[in-house]
Amino acid sequence: MKIAIIVKKLNIKGGTQRQALSLAKELKKLGHEIKLYTFFYSNENCYADLLEGFEVIVLPPRKETNAAKRFFSIQMIETIREENRIARELALRIDTDIDLLNPHDQVSYKVAYFYKKLVKKVPSVWNMNDLPLYRWGYDKMRGVDETFKKSLVRRFMYRIYDWYEKQKFYRAQDEVVVVDDFNRKLLKKYANKRAITVRNGPDLEHFKFHERKAPGRQIKLLTSGILLPHRRFEDAIRAVKILMERGYDPHLSIIGDKENDKKYYAKLEALTKEFNLENRVTFLGRVSEADLIRAYETQDVYIFQHHLQSDGLSEFEAVATGMPIIVSKTAGCHEVLTDGENALFINPKDSEDIARQVEYLIQNPEEYKKLSTAGNAFVRSNFSWPRYAKEVEKVFNEVL
Repeated sequence: MKIAIIVKKLNIKGGTQRQALSLAKELKKLGHEIKLYTFFYSNENCYADLLEGFEVIVLPPRKETNAAKRFFSIQMIETIREENRIARELALRIDTDIDLLNPHDQVSYKVAYFYKKLVKKVPSVWNMNDLPLYRWGYDKMRGVDETFKKSLVRRFMYRIYDWYEKQKFYRAQDEVVVVDDFNRKLLKKYANKRAITVRNGPDLEHFKFHERKAPGRQIKLLTSGILLPHRRFEDAIRAVKILMERGYDPHLSIIGDKENDKKYYAKLEALTKEFNLENRVTFLGRVSEADLIRAYETQDVYIFQHHLQSDGLSEFEAVATGMPIIVSKTAGCHEVLTDGENALFINPKDSEDIARQVEYLIQNPEEYKKLSTAGNAFVRSNFSWPRYAKEVEKVFNEVL
């Protein structure tokens, strides 16, 4: 089977990029011919090791623009026009003998639509990690921050845009693959479209188990993700303050791009200063793969406090290295984990609950060790990229 894997950006490191490239690598091992197509490409800024051996077709260099317009309606129309233009352009660069289209993340599904319309009608299976509809984005932000508001006019525009996306582009997808039931239900609710849940990674050879020693009153906490409001990093920061007040010596490291939402990063920095935690909370920004693994191996507990968050890779990467994990009940990964057996669950947006679970691990070394070994065993028994690729391949064959 000749497959076109389409990714909006291959010039950054992120869960979408790792997933798409790992899938490409495993499908190639299964005997399929894979070509990669993208709008933006940088081998050194993406996963060079995963890109090795693949031909990447990219549009001519262009500047990524996020210019704010005076009126949201004008901004929306111009965004639609630009996305459609580059999606059409990339579609025309895809080989004419492709058997199946496999777009990932946002905008890339538009490339599949234009290929089917302008070149050849072949099946398209969209790997959707997050639902890119404005209405869901608004509802999610309301769930994250109750003070978040948008005007009736803007919300009306959201519905128009979403209707256009669903009618024109979503309907062109023959099947949708999601990483968790959370997104499967969202797609059904907001777009009335079905999806198949196939859980991904991590790379079990890359993230090796590291035997842990239970921490004492001095504890090193780790959390990660691009700095966005629904990641709720402020809850982890507040938990550090609570632990200090209870006589512990915590330190929190936050790994993630600080440039994506500068306003949110400024809020986190201000909170850190307000609590006098500059020496206890470290924003590491983007890190190398070696530094990421080193962080997993040298920190004591991984906190996934994200709210209304899709199943990801970082939490399972951490668990694969032996880190005990504290997980929000509104994160997709909690669907497959078991509270008290291979993870500890917390209520969303609850710093007290985070502090309580961290304190529990400090005071119960045997539980710390149990979560470390049981979590690692669970991940290695249930997830891997070869397993993910074979499940996705089944979907491809059914669609064909």
